[in-house]
Amino acid sequence: MRASFFVLVVFMLFSNSIKAQLDTINKFNLACGIGYFGDVIQFLDPGFNEPDYVKVNPAVRGKIHDGMNVWFRLGYNLKTGYIISGYCSMAAISYKINDPLALFWDEYLTDTYKIANVMFSKGIVKNNNHFSLGTGIVFRAYNHQDIDYRITPVYDQNYEVIDVLMGLPEPCNLRMNDLGLVFNLEYSYRFNNRFILGLSCSTNLIFDIGFETISISPFIGCVF
Repeated sequence: MRASFFVLVVFMLFSNSIKAQLDTINKFNLACGIGYFGDVIQFLDPGFNEPDYVKVNPAVRGKIHDGMNVWFRLGYNLKTGYIISGYCSMAAISYKINDPLALFWDEYLTDTYKIANVMFSKGIVKNNNHFSLGTGIVFRAYNHQDIDYRITPVYDQNYEVIDVLMGLPEPCNLRMNDLGLVFNLEYSYRFNNRFILGLSCSTNLIFDIGFETISISPFIGCVF
């Protein structure tokens, strides 16, 4: 009887010890990064959203518009082994003006992005090396300031363009809010299983547009 009671006490202590160890597993991770940001629409679809009968700046057509972004992310480790995370970012790109009259082709525009996403990811761990692949829903707020013209094509009887009438230049401020999907691939190394140093690569697919932006940046973080 005493032996059975002793075994029961040891088993309970062992179980409590295991539970205490599981409870001390780090459940949250916080990361931030700053790095390269690019708009790939013109690269994937040269002349995107431009009529065939207007001039297009060769410095714009078919090019990736480069910039920089700053981002923060908070993640939570689920019991299933997946990580759910919330992400926010601010980014800006700069490129030459695509002026149909070629009056301002040497000047630059700056477009800004505010991005937020909720993402699920799954990691592979080998020693202190962590690889993860994730996807989720992204919200993007886009602000574009440009010079715009009233463009009126003139057609002949065969509906072919024979002339283009251009109005006076006017300032234009375009704002767009869209939803899409985010795809993220990253590698990180953990120091003392707490501090993180890594590289993140991601892209956004906007439902109404297609693949729009890419981001490549180093990041630092911690788990707690």
